[in-house]
Amino acid sequence: MSDERQWYYFTFGCGQKFVGHYVKFYGTFDETRKKMFDEYGPNWAFQYSEAEWNEWVQRCKERGAECWIETELR
Repeated sequence: MSDERQWYYFTFGCGQKFVGHYVKFYGTFDETRKKMFDEYGPNWAFQYSEAEWNEWVQRCKERGAECWIETELR
Protein backbone atom coordinates (compact mmCIF):
# COMPACT_ATOMS: atom_id res chain seq x y z
CA MET A 1 0.00 0.00 0.00
CA SER A 2 1.23 3.42 -0.91
CA ASP A 3 0.87 6.77 0.81
CA GLU A 4 1.59 8.41 -2.56
CA ARG A 5 -1.39 10.33 -3.96
CA GLN A 6 -2.17 9.17 -7.48
CA TRP A 7 -4.98 7.83 -9.62
CA TYR A 8 -6.31 4.42 -8.64
CA TYR A 9 -8.52 2.37 -10.93
CA PHE A 10 -11.25 0.01 -9.73
CA THR A 11 -12.95 -2.70 -11.78
CA PHE A 12 -16.13 -4.69 -11.31
CA GLY A 13 -16.38 -8.46 -11.41
CA CYS A 14 -18.57 -10.87 -13.33
CA GLY A 15 -22.17 -10.77 -12.21
CA GLN A 16 -21.84 -7.30 -10.69
CA LYS A 17 -23.97 -4.36 -11.84
CA PHE A 18 -21.16 -2.49 -13.61
CA VAL A 19 -19.19 -5.43 -15.06
CA GLY A 20 -16.99 -4.33 -17.96
CA HIS A 21 -16.47 -0.85 -16.53
CA TYR A 22 -13.98 0.90 -14.26
CA VAL A 23 -13.95 4.00 -12.09
CA LYS A 24 -10.98 5.98 -10.87
CA PHE A 25 -10.29 8.09 -7.81
CA TYR A 26 -7.35 10.31 -6.89
CA GLY A 27 -5.67 9.92 -3.52
CA THR A 28 -3.65 7.42 -1.51
CA PHE A 29 -4.32 3.68 -1.71
CA ASP A 30 -6.43 3.79 1.47
CA GLU A 31 -8.25 7.05 0.65
CA THR A 32 -9.36 5.83 -2.76
CA ARG A 33 -10.36 2.44 -1.41
CA LYS A 34 -12.58 4.18 1.17
CA LYS A 35 -14.14 6.34 -1.58
CA MET A 36 -14.87 3.21 -3.57
CA PHE A 37 -16.54 1.49 -0.61
CA ASP A 38 -18.49 4.69 0.16
CA GLU A 39 -19.85 4.85 -3.39
CA TYR A 40 -20.17 1.17 -4.40
CA GLY A 41 -20.02 -0.79 -1.14
CA PRO A 42 -18.33 -4.18 -1.57
CA ASN A 43 -19.66 -4.51 -5.14
CA TRP A 44 -16.39 -4.25 -7.05
CA ALA A 45 -13.46 -6.52 -7.81
CA PHE A 46 -9.94 -5.06 -8.07
CA GLN A 47 -7.90 -1.93 -7.31
CA TYR A 48 -4.96 -0.92 -9.52
CA SER A 49 -2.40 1.87 -9.26
CA GLU A 50 -2.05 4.08 -12.31
CA ALA A 51 1.19 2.31 -13.28
CA GLU A 52 -0.45 -1.12 -13.00
CA TRP A 53 -3.45 0.06 -15.01
CA ASN A 54 -1.31 1.59 -17.76
CA GLU A 55 0.75 -1.60 -17.99
CA TRP A 56 -2.45 -3.65 -18.39
CA VAL A 57 -3.80 -1.33 -21.11
CA GLN A 58 -0.49 -1.50 -22.99
CA ARG A 59 -0.43 -5.30 -22.85
CA CYS A 60 -4.03 -5.44 -24.09
CA LYS A 61 -3.25 -3.16 -27.03
CA GLU A 62 -0.32 -5.39 -27.97
CA ARG A 63 -2.51 -8.51 -27.81
CA GLY A 64 -5.36 -6.99 -29.81
CA ALA A 65 -8.63 -8.88 -29.88
CA GLU A 66 -7.42 -11.40 -27.29
CA CYS A 67 -7.75 -8.80 -24.54
CA TRP A 68 -10.60 -6.65 -23.24
CA ILE A 69 -10.13 -3.20 -21.69
CA GLU A 70 -12.96 -1.99 -19.48
CA THR A 71 -14.86 1.22 -20.30
CA GLU A 72 -14.82 4.13 -17.87
CA LEU A 73 -18.11 4.29 -15.98
CA ARG A 74 -18.07 7.98 -15.12
